[in-house]
Amino acid sequence: MGAALTAATKRWMVEKAEGILNRVKDDRDFGDQTSQLRNLVQITQEESEVSVLRNFIRYQTGRKATQKFWGLIHREVIEVLEEIGKKPELQEDGARKTAIQQFFGYLVRHYVYLEALRREARNQAQAAGGRR
Repeated sequence: MGAALTAATKRWMVEKAEGILNRVKDDRDFGDQTSQLRNLVQITQEESEVSVLRNFIRYQTGRKATQKFWGLIHREVIEVLEEIGKKPELQEDGARKTAIQQFFGYLVRHYVYLEALRREARNQAQAAGGRR
């Protein structure tokens, strides 16, 4: 899959991804956006330049159809991308590409988990409302 990353780098990226999403998980514009994150994972299969990815995220943030979701997370996601681009151990293209792909993968995984929790809570609230 590309260059191997250290456990410390992986841990840092997972913590960043989870922290970004945990901060906004209760916002009403958070839900049903898995495809937005999956699109980025697809883009990173071909692209590993931070400036190009930053440009795409800013574009998504400006689009009417996607701006509410991206408005929640774009600054922090771009900050992590830029940190990845500056890390000495990730300067080689293969390592940077692997790191970026994994970071967005971690975002998708945690997003799917948080969405499942939201659905479960919604279902429980509906079930409780129906029993009254």
